[in-house]
Amino acid sequence: MFLNEICKNNRVLSTEALAKRIKETYKMRPNIIEDLRTLSAGYRGERELKYYLQFLPEKDCLLIHNLRLYDGKTYFQIDYLILTQRLALIVECKNYFGEVTFDPEYDQMIRKANGKEQGYSDPISQAKRHQRQLQIYLKRHNLPPIPSDFLVVFSNPSTIIRGYPAMKDKVIHGHSFLEKWDKLSAKFKTPAIDRKTLLKISKNLLKHNTPETVDLLKKYGIQANELITGVQCPTCGKLAMIRQKRKWYCPHCNTYDAKAHQKSVLDYFSLIKPTITNKEFRKFTHLSSSGIASKMLVKMNLPSKGKNKGRVYYKP
Repeated sequence: MFLNEICKNNRVLSTEALAKRIKETYKMRPNIIEDLRTLSAGYRGERELKYYLQFLPEKDCLLIHNLRLYDGKTYFQIDYLILTQRLALIVECKNYFGEVTFDPEYDQMIRKANGKEQGYSDPISQAKRHQRQLQIYLKRHNLPPIPSDFLVVFSNPSTIIRGYPAMKDKVIHGHSFLEKWDKLSAKFKTPAIDRKTLLKISKNLLKHNTPETVDLLKKYGIQANELITGVQCPTCGKLAMIRQKRKWYCPHCNTYDAKAHQKSVLDYFSLIKPTITNKEFRKFTHLSSSGIASKMLVKMNLPSKGKNKGRVYYKP
């Protein structure tokens, strides 16, 4: 049973927002687009793996996606955590095309694609570290330890995986996941905790899940006034919608949409700051009427404080 929604994390959403609101001529734009490509590929891989995860026994398995926890010293993020009374399985999901080779001597993974080689940190070492950090986290929160294991799963079936013999036990393709799960189930037969404790642990993990927030403007050296403002058309993608007949209208493709501004507000939260005022909303969406702007913001049911001109709306 999935305990939370499989969705894009803040990093992906923020980079998507930045990519569409930065000018074509900006010097760092190629870096932004490449980062978005990598992040999007990772998310697609996680989505594809979900297909196999849904065949796990629902009453026995609790699944958490994109779990980010603090172990007392640093944060660590797990792509998928599968919890049972017998086992906590950490799943590190990778989505690469081409050929990947695991080098145990230098603890790195080398990818070869399109005639080029590129080095990455070893996902096996990463998963091992997360395994240790999870046990530290449980102890820190006075929760009982659970036997744990990990897998590095490549979601792209065309990825060629090379390495040393011992890694075959930890590195698999997505289509082999269920077979591997059966082997792990046979290995971890005895319950270590009861059902009540399992639910207590899962509740604690979800409560302390802390999604990452990244200041992308600072990272890429961008000023807020350099962003392209406006409301994006959901049909053609142009940031050029205007308010007309109580709806947003796109002069490029003649699309009408009543709620197109909502995505602009989320872009603002992702890129600029987690609060917005009526004045800031009007400036960002090119809207002139403060009354209309107020109605739009209220209908979004955003958390808010203050009244009238002093009202501030918060990121949900």
